[in-house]
Amino acid sequence: MALVRLAGLPQDAGDITQPEAVALGVGGAGNDLLSHIMDMRLRGLRCIALDTDRCSLHITRAHSKFLIQYGFDTGTRGSTEVGKKLGLQGSRELQPNLLSAKVVFVLAGMGGGTGGGAAPVVAETARKNGALVIGLVTKPFQYEHGRIRNAVDSLRMMVNACDTVILLDSQDIEQSSMTLPFRLGMDSGQTCCSIVQSLTHTFADSCSCSAELGELRAMLRRGGLAKAGVGHSHSHLGVEEATLRAIRDAMAHDDLAFASGVFVNITGGRHVQKWHVESAVQLFSRKINSSAQLFYGHRTDATMLGLTRATLLATGLSFPFSWGGYRKLPLELFDLEPDSAEEENLGLKLELQQIEHC
Repeated sequence: MALVRLAGLPQDAGDITQPEAVALGVGGAGNDLLSHIMDMRLRGLRCIALDTDRCSLHITRAHSKFLIQYGFDTGTRGSTEVGKKLGLQGSRELQPNLLSAKVVFVLAGMGGGTGGGAAPVVAETARKNGALVIGLVTKPFQYEHGRIRNAVDSLRMMVNACDTVILLDSQDIEQSSMTLPFRLGMDSGQTCCSIVQSLTHTFADSCSCSAELGELRAMLRRGGLAKAGVGHSHSHLGVEEATLRAIRDAMAHDDLAFASGVFVNITGGRHVQKWHVESAVQLFSRKINSSAQLFYGHRTDATMLGLTRATLLATGLSFPFSWGGYRKLPLELFDLEPDSAEEENLGLKLELQQIEHC
């Protein structure tokens, strides 16, 4: 096995050489998300691409690119076992690049060989270095029957390897933006960018958070499985409208009441005042459990030009064993009265008229 370093994009002049935040894309789907993050040009965030496919890695935009290969053969052919072996070798070579990172975002797609097999191994390596590891993963579409079972098993491994795993449901996101033009439709890439941008800015600027960063880190350390939602609005009631859209996009089945921790980030122009943010937080507080932790942050962005964005992250959700029929449980019949005698046939012959009179 060998890890080959390919040429990537240079760091911006203002970025530090040893960033505290690292976005690590693993596999084809993870590197697609990484390319979206690169377009945001976040300062202090280093993007690293890791893949077993040279062609897919070539079109990925990242600061550093690493190709894992076994001899002259590339790819995993959809095998998660091969992905685990290649990820173990790749994580050893990537460890020096993750030593200074305090927050590591692991981007991957569940169901494939590289993302489903190598991503949990790489996440475990970053976690052993002491970094806060947040996984952002996508699940297969409902018509990808061959990837569904592997996706459930890979997601279990990611939950065990990461501190928090955010499940990006592309199916629900596309349905919620089906009436919008194609260029304006929400997808998993935009949701991933909003989450990474909100957490990166919050960790870089402690004044933008409602509580100490240590409390937010503690919530994410025990986050488990999480869901995210993003809402936008251009109206004069932008904060409230964006907040309601974020709740609807993240929690389509009222799962927000079962979350153990919630993080909300409001980003807007100078038109967003403090009381706007407090009213949005009140909307969230009425939707969650009274015992759940609630953290919120606010950031002013002059380039928003009247646009308001609300980003929601809910942690501590139960593991979905079945995703809309992704894995069917076998039918089991139980004998509720084991001591009862066998049923006897009464031998009644009821005609149609007798049944109607009854």
